[in-house]
Amino acid sequence: MSTDEIHLSRIGIALVVTQLFRLLFGGYLIAFDQFFYNDLESASTVFAIYSIIGILTTMFLVGKRKWSLIGLIVLSIILLIMETVFIGVYISAAVPDPNWHNPFLNPWSLVPHYLFPLLTIVFGFKAFMELKSSKVRE
Repeated sequence: MSTDEIHLSRIGIALVVTQLFRLLFGGYLIAFDQFFYNDLESASTVFAIYSIIGILTTMFLVGKRKWSLIGLIVLSIILLIMETVFIGVYISAAVPDPNWHNPFLNPWSLVPHYLFPLLTIVFGFKAFMELKSSKVRE
């Protein structure tokens, strides 16, 4: 397959569109951490995570589909687990003052933290099964 033409199924297109919106959300988080909360460490961490997501999505587009899908699915599972643990720690009051990282302070920001990884896992798994079945046919 040449890099001049990219052939994606509907599931592949849905995955890439989801990742593009996820990257926009990551930019929003980086900007908030950097400029509104003045937290450079958090902004750098978010930048690193979303850079990896962007690299894996690019790899998916240029044809390294198997490893990029595995990477996106594993990273999304890890992020879901970490977000859930953070909320659990916040609710249990193990952290006395999470400052501006209160997960319930902005529920409109909390929803995409779960929605994008879940969509990535679903579309990634479907694309992986589609890739696996197309390899059998070849």
